[in-house]
Amino acid sequence: MVMTVAAMTASAQVVLWDGEDKNPGDESGFWNRADPTVVEEDDGNKCLQVTLRNNPEGWDKEHCNAALPLGEVDFKALRRLTMRVKMSLNHNVLVRLVKDGDGGYSTGRLFWCGDADQWNILTFEFAAGPDCDKITDTGNTVLEIWPFEDGGDALNNAGQTIFIDDIKMEGPMVDDKGLLAYDDNSLTGEVVVTGVIGKGNYQCTWDGDWHPEAYDDYALLAAKLAPEATKLDVSGAGLWDEDWEAIKAKCPGIEIVTEQTTAIKDIKNERVKMKDSSVYNLNGQRVISSPSGRPGGVPAKGVYIIGGKKMVVK
Repeated sequence: MVMTVAAMTASAQVVLWDGEDKNPGDESGFWNRADPTVVEEDDGNKCLQVTLRNNPEGWDKEHCNAALPLGEVDFKALRRLTMRVKMSLNHNVLVRLVKDGDGGYSTGRLFWCGDADQWNILTFEFAAGPDCDKITDTGNTVLEIWPFEDGGDALNNAGQTIFIDDIKMEGPMVDDKGLLAYDDNSLTGEVVVTGVIGKGNYQCTWDGDWHPEAYDDYALLAAKLAPEATKLDVSGAGLWDEDWEAIKAKCPGIEIVTEQTTAIKDIKNERVKMKDSSVYNLNGQRVISSPSGRPGGVPAKGVYIIGGKKMVVK
């Protein structure tokens, strides 16, 4: 059965797929290419398990990837894709956004999955690179995830078991729309921003060479704000590397509200209350490890629950 996944908008991002709202053995929402199965780990985390396999008939690499139908997800306005992946070998992971028909495209991005047998947080940028101008605000057909790219390595690793979770589109949002959907100087009065607001650098590839990608959500927000904007409320957003200078210069009278005053609700894992070193995101999901190499599995920057308390990691 083919199932179309409706994206869920949360305060921090647009969630494309999350195991926490599923039960082991449930319909996963993925196409049946690599035996997608919802499983529960020893620590209670629920995620997707896929098992790569050969296909002796038809397309010879069809079952070497996991394919998620997207429905009406707006990749054009919110283009930074993140996910957690755990696999037994260090390797590039390819994600490919595919749209068939007139004006169709198949545009891929790769990111290095560097910690074997641990959860890695991978970031893929669709605002740069080939065919980024063809990505649409609706009608993107499917997201393919290739743990061993789509070449010979894919077939050579048939039988490998891969775990995937927390597939999200991240970035700043206003009224549940990605900031890229707004015209410059169009946001005025009181502006409430949710999502993730940050700046930084990472590397992504699409042609065999690694391309350093820089992003600055604060500068992007400054471009979208009208000079007469009076209030900027980012208390419901995740923040890191805060830099309000461009916004203050453009909107000299603006009030910027950054304190998180809203209680965090619906923490699903009660162990977050324990005084231990476990680290959770604002959805109550344990962050096990990340490419940053920080102690306790804390990703590079953001807002987390550590020992039952909310902390900003810079």
